[in-house]
Amino acid sequence: MSDTIAGIHTTTNPKGTGWVNQVNGNVLSSHRVKANAVAAGRLTAKRHGTQLTVHRVDGSVITTRSYAVSPVA
Repeated sequence: MSDTIAGIHTTTNPKGTGWVNQVNGNVLSSHRVKANAVAAGRLTAKRHGTQLTVHRVDGSVITTRSYAVSPVA
C-alpha cells in the first residue's frame, strides 16, 4: 500500500466479532472494542491527512470527519 490513503472506515469485523479499520477492504487494524478502533482510526487518519468514517453495527454511517492537511497560504 502506498503512503496515500483515500479514507479510513471503522466498521464491524467482516471475519468475526469486534471492529476493524479498513481502506478499500484491506484491514489496517482490528479491535475488540469500538472506542479503541475509532481512536486508532483517528490517529491513522491524522497521520495520513485523510478522512475517517465511523459506521454502526448495521453498516450505516454515524459520522465522517476529515483530517486533511490544509495548504499554507
